[in-house]
Amino acid sequence: MDVKEGDHPDSTRNPLLNVNPPESLKPSGSGLNPAEALELAFQEYSPNTRRAYSRAFHQLQQWAEIRELRDLESFDTLKLLAYKQKMRDEGRKPATINLHLSAVRKICAVLHEIGHLQKNPFDTRLIRTERVAEGSQKGSLSLAQLHALIDANEKIEYDRRNTNLLKIRNALLLKFLYLTAARRSEAANLKWEDLHQDGEFQVVILQHTKSGEPQKLKLRKELFEELQSWQTTLKENRINCEWVFPSLSFRTRGGKMSGKGVNDVISRLGAAIGLKISAHYL
Repeated sequence: MDVKEGDHPDSTRNPLLNVNPPESLKPSGSGLNPAEALELAFQEYSPNTRRAYSRAFHQLQQWAEIRELRDLESFDTLKLLAYKQKMRDEGRKPATINLHLSAVRKICAVLHEIGHLQKNPFDTRLIRTERVAEGSQKGSLSLAQLHALIDANEKIEYDRRNTNLLKIRNALLLKFLYLTAARRSEAANLKWEDLHQDGEFQVVILQHTKSGEPQKLKLRKELFEELQSWQTTLKENRINCEWVFPSLSFRTRGGKMSGKGVNDVISRLGAAIGLKISAHYL
């Protein structure tokens, strides 16, 4: 992770987490303080690796303005996406970004296991840990472009018989793909029974993933509520279907969208603002 000797002169004392306020986190009051617990957990790691982990954690802490451990527990999917984009914008290589996020995930996992975090914000059951691929800097959508696509969706001339439904569905489809990094087939196969309230979290279970194994993802509360409202809207329009993003054409109304149909929606929105994109681009 491009860590050099001397980058952090104090890191040898607390190689993973300095607890000197106000820059660092306040311990939660259990047994060992966070620095001591992490020192014990990572004592077999090489000095360079420990310094790299410390640097990764502190950079996240500074960017997200994390002052207490409980601040980490509210770190959600959108923040993760924004943090990845921030590192891309800085010109960091994909391998560096992956190593950086891997270090932060490992630290949070340890803090959770020893009781300093009630919830691990990087739990892979809640946040998909997509690795950043080579060349991904060329295939990343900015938040400004996302908003432009949402605005374009309101201005596109859809079939007048279905205009309102198409606008709602397509806006939600766009947000869902962007916020979850779901593939087009995963969105097309999504059923209402796959949306759940799991304790404090709102989650979606992707049943048909590329790996062949179901995957649970955390959803933003606002998106979850919008999807619930969408289900009500469908029922009010006498579309009682199992699919979250159903076909709205009159021939297949209420049926399952195809992966191509999902891709066509995103391509059309992109074309409206001068972007040549696909669902995979998101």
